[in-house]
Amino acid sequence: MKIEKINELFARFAGQLLRRRWLVLATFVLVMIMSVIGMKRMVKETSFDDYFIEDDPMLVMTDEFKSHFGNDYYVGVLTQCDNHFTQENLATLRALSNELLDSLSYADKVTSLTDIEFMVGSDEGMTIEQIVPDEIPEDGTAAMDSIKARAYSKPHVARKLISQDGRLSWIMVKLRTFPKDSVWKQQGTVAPDIITGQEVERIIKKPAYASLHPKGTGMPYVTNCKTVYIGQEMSRLMMIATIVCMLVMLCMTRSLRGVLAPIISVVGGLFITYGIAGWTKMYVDSTVLMIPTILAFAVAIAYNIHIFSYFRGRMRIHGERRKAVVETLREIGWSVFFCGFTTLVSLLSFLVIPIRPMHCVGVISSMSVLFVLLTSLIISPVLLSFGKNKQPKKGFTDESDTRWTAAMVKLSDVVLRNPKKIGWSFLVVCLVLCVGLWKIEAAFDIERTMGEDVPYVKEVMDVGRSELGSLYSYDLIVELSHNDEAKEPDNLHRLDELQQQVGTYDLTKRTTSILDILKDLNQTLNDGDTAYYRVPDTEEEVAQEILLYENAGGTESEYWVDYDYRRLRLMVEISDFNSAQVEREMARIQQDAQELFPGAKITTVGNIPQYVTMMQYLVRGQMLSFVISILIIGIILMIAFQSIRVGLIGLIPNMMPAIFVGGYMGWMGVPLDMMTATLLPMMLGMAVDDTIHFINHSKLEFDRTHHYREAIRRTFRVVGVAIVITSIITSAVFAGFCTSACTMCINFGLMAVIGILSALAADLLVTPILVNKCKVFGKK
Repeated sequence: MKIEKINELFARFAGQLLRRRWLVLATFVLVMIMSVIGMKRMVKETSFDDYFIEDDPMLVMTDEFKSHFGNDYYVGVLTQCDNHFTQENLATLRALSNELLDSLSYADKVTSLTDIEFMVGSDEGMTIEQIVPDEIPEDGTAAMDSIKARAYSKPHVARKLISQDGRLSWIMVKLRTFPKDSVWKQQGTVAPDIITGQEVERIIKKPAYASLHPKGTGMPYVTNCKTVYIGQEMSRLMMIATIVCMLVMLCMTRSLRGVLAPIISVVGGLFITYGIAGWTKMYVDSTVLMIPTILAFAVAIAYNIHIFSYFRGRMRIHGERRKAVVETLREIGWSVFFCGFTTLVSLLSFLVIPIRPMHCVGVISSMSVLFVLLTSLIISPVLLSFGKNKQPKKGFTDESDTRWTAAMVKLSDVVLRNPKKIGWSFLVVCLVLCVGLWKIEAAFDIERTMGEDVPYVKEVMDVGRSELGSLYSYDLIVELSHNDEAKEPDNLHRLDELQQQVGTYDLTKRTTSILDILKDLNQTLNDGDTAYYRVPDTEEEVAQEILLYENAGGTESEYWVDYDYRRLRLMVEISDFNSAQVEREMARIQQDAQELFPGAKITTVGNIPQYVTMMQYLVRGQMLSFVISILIIGIILMIAFQSIRVGLIGLIPNMMPAIFVGGYMGWMGVPLDMMTATLLPMMLGMAVDDTIHFINHSKLEFDRTHHYREAIRRTFRVVGVAIVITSIITSAVFAGFCTSACTMCINFGLMAVIGILSALAADLLVTPILVNKCKVFGKK
């Protein structure tokens, strides 16, 4: 590759840019205005169903479930007081239950101590009444004692509504199916689950219900809390990144332009990216937006540091601004462009992971890098061209050293004198860290990914660990061969056996099915005799009891058996989430159900199966994404430098961040989640930037000197300081994540710093040795 010819193209581009600099700035302002308008139209999606790509088997099964049983999402509210069986507390509980039913946009049915289908025997067979009458009696009366006795008279009912000591109560709100994306997006920009979560939070925070200390849970509520928290964290982290960027750039460049340029690059790149996302209605997941945002800061600093570093050197030599801009783009423009191109191509490898948030990270991050790159190569040089020329520094030439460049030249001498020591040291460290790669496991539960230091996480975890509340659940569907088979006692007995088996699982907290209604109904019709709390003996009895139940006004059964009596639903609520154990129990329930119903179709849906499926996708997809990134970058390096050997040599130091980050994750038990899964391809994309700068300039200097050691020394002098400064600043930006209370943000920030610094060490210590020993540019 004739780098000199490419450099001349960038020099001509710089000349054209400076001749039309006012037009360029005016165009940039117009583009920014259009981008801001587009950003207001951007729709952020949050539902777990949206995580899967179209026609994914999990999405197909979930849609089929909804067609028969409605929404698998629910809202739960745990209330706590000294004693629920008082007139005031029961009235407050009823008001809260009623408002949840009346005010939630998608509420379908509420179940609570004051609103439940309580079956009572009568002359006609049975009636459905309420535990708490319309007129609540006063405290200390026999009527109040009767309410309490009735609440505990059926243990199978009480365990879902009221704690044994009467201090806790559980409200369950079943939700109507949310409208499809194509419907709700025409009406607004907020997803239905977020709307539901916002409404729940508004209701339970009302002073009227403060005496019950209500705490919310359920996926809509948790998703809304997470979205709010991530939005606040993103704003805070962006503020930290901006301050760090401005302070360090001010110290390094001692110029207002040096501070403004990367900020303009970041703002320009992100605004244009999000503007396009808004105009095109692109899928955007709010929980991962901070990744492309912080990445934009990192690459903007990197590109501008290289531009400013060389520009300052040229200004010291002759002091002419326009000439210095042209010389800077001639010498640095190609390597900066090449770095940006390889980074965005590496980020596109996320598209192979079949999870939409990962697609979002890949597309949005690549677009951000592209537009940050363009603003850095177009707007930054234009800004540098304004102002007066300066007096050149007397006696300063291309061979002159500052304090920092002199230190880099000394470092190059040390590296070239000790290739064996450095090489063996890196090899031993890498072998130890590689063992840790096999210890990495995926996790999606909020306890491990977010951490209990986040206020809303602690609240929902407390609810899940309480006697009544739950956080996670899943549904098992048994689809029988023919209609009405769900009424057959044999199949109901099998379901009963399955329900009892699932109840013995370590993580199971509570199970619910049509059997809860049928057993209660059978007991009620037999004078409340507990011996009849079982499945009716014949199919005719089952049919008669269901008919009697429906005639009495019962509606709960439609949530647990479909209209054709062909599908049976078993809901399993779990007390905690352990990634490995959940995966084992999901496989076990499938096996147990298949053994009991050999001819039936068995499916599991809900957030737990979605978690497990995404973990499997993420583990496989991340490895595939990383391999594809390696291959693409290797091919690009080979094509760009017209040498297979250069491409292969360039990949070796870029493997270091993956080994260091992956090894740290494995040895320290850091889980693979939505954020940490983005690190390896992202680190590869960022690490290759410095490698490209080093190899590109080494090639340029070798063509001029035909001597490897001298070419490497000159490369350290010209780009070494910029590489070090870039790594320090980007590390400082990512270190801002460590100030968060969120576990995955802390892990992300810490491992990003490890990745960046390991890449810096590899580029300054390993790459020079490989270039010199392998004679990658040919003979001297």
